[in-house]
Amino acid sequence: MATALIIAGAYLWGAVPSAYLAGRFLKGIDIREYGSGNVGAANVGEHVGRWTGIGLGAFDMLGKGTLPILVARFLDQSLAAQGAVGAAVIAGHNWSPYIRFTGGRGVATAMGVLVALSMWQELLTVAVLFGWIGRSIYRETGLWTLVSMIVLPLLAYVFATVGFGALIALKRLTANWELPRGEHGLARVLTYRLTWDRDVPGKAQWTARRPPTEGRG
Repeated sequence: MATALIIAGAYLWGAVPSAYLAGRFLKGIDIREYGSGNVGAANVGEHVGRWTGIGLGAFDMLGKGTLPILVARFLDQSLAAQGAVGAAVIAGHNWSPYIRFTGGRGVATAMGVLVALSMWQELLTVAVLFGWIGRSIYRETGLWTLVSMIVLPLLAYVFATVGFGALIALKRLTANWELPRGEHGLARVLTYRLTWDRDVPGKAQWTARRPPTEGRG
């Protein structure tokens, strides 16, 4: 029940139409009627003010995307619940009940979610694809937002797989912090460990090791 309330609260918080409010209070306009019609920082930056757009982007990213997940973590919610909170704030931003279920595109908010979940590689990739290539080089964010959405889950899978594999390989190389034994040099022992998970080339030689029997009754 507590988790459901937190997720619902995250949705309502993400749904606060910050870009719409900025347009109304600072320029007396409905931002949905100008430019792209998007209720987001980029459209506000274009039609209300550059620095307003930058500040709004920071709020959408950190205030909407990052903060609710940090609150959920503080309240001892599981990682799955934190992920659900992230999805809820993005959904709230995109379909706000306060402005008849219109809203933004969720890019800045999604990046804030990645920050809170420490998904730094994915965040960097989205920043490069969307920010540098899409906005700075091609001046076309629509297509590159789509590319980011397609690439993101693939990257999450790849980074997780590589990370798990690296941990297993590292454990093989370090074993239990044992020094190389016998006549084999360090490089050769590390090769044996990585390849065969033992310090010697022969399996029987390694598995036949037995504890000493002296002193046993």
